[in-house]
Amino acid sequence: MKVLKIYSVLIIIISLSFSSQAQEEFGLRFKVNHRDDSGVGYNFFLGDNADDFKTTIMGFGSGFLFDVLTSRQSLDLIQLGTGSFNLSLGGGLAINKYRFSDNLVLFKSQDDNMVHYQIDPDENHDYVNTFFGYGKSKLVTASLFIPLNINFDIAEKFTFSAGGFVDFYVYGKHKRKFLMDGEKMKEMIKPAEFRDYNLNKTKYGVSASFIHKKSGIGISGAYYLTPFFQDGMGPDLNEARISLVIGTDPKKVKK
Repeated sequence: MKVLKIYSVLIIIISLSFSSQAQEEFGLRFKVNHRDDSGVGYNFFLGDNADDFKTTIMGFGSGFLFDVLTSRQSLDLIQLGTGSFNLSLGGGLAINKYRFSDNLVLFKSQDDNMVHYQIDPDENHDYVNTFFGYGKSKLVTASLFIPLNINFDIAEKFTFSAGGFVDFYVYGKHKRKFLMDGEKMKEMIKPAEFRDYNLNKTKYGVSASFIHKKSGIGISGAYYLTPFFQDGMGPDLNEARISLVIGTDPKKVKK
């Protein structure tokens, strides 16, 4: 409902702004505009339990520049408005990786059916906690999302976009890697099992970006209003991301 209210406000704003855009042609356009909100990014959590789920860029994890398995890409397919002020609707793919600062273990209790967590208590598990160390505890998810944004130019040099999105869960896993008696070990909550970890599989969120049109450099951010886990069935966490966008213009047509 929060996202629907945001959409309503955006529609009212764009309607009131049409009078100032009278010199431009108003209409409904079907265009393919590419948005890349990756780049130098950082994935993290907010919420009551966020302090226990702090993320790190060690090993270039949690969405950092060289984390090739992390991405947030979308296409604007429909635009309503003018070239410099419009409402856009599209579709996208988000692959998020969260590498935890602590060596967290996730598990689902059969007693209360809740998702619990703790720092790995086994002293024989050596996570080699250096920047390029072998060990890690990380969470990876993939989802499809539908963004609705209001876009407008500022001083003809910048483009600002803001709006909401609906996110649909596709894939997820939690993996731990560590050394045990000098031998490399790996433990994983596989995707088929992780689907039953009380996840909110349909989530709503908000996003915004501010891009320099000529260079394509800017900043972007996204925040999920819907918690990662179902209410009362796991840690209280909301996903968030902030990025330095490199070489992309959200209003530039790319085939």
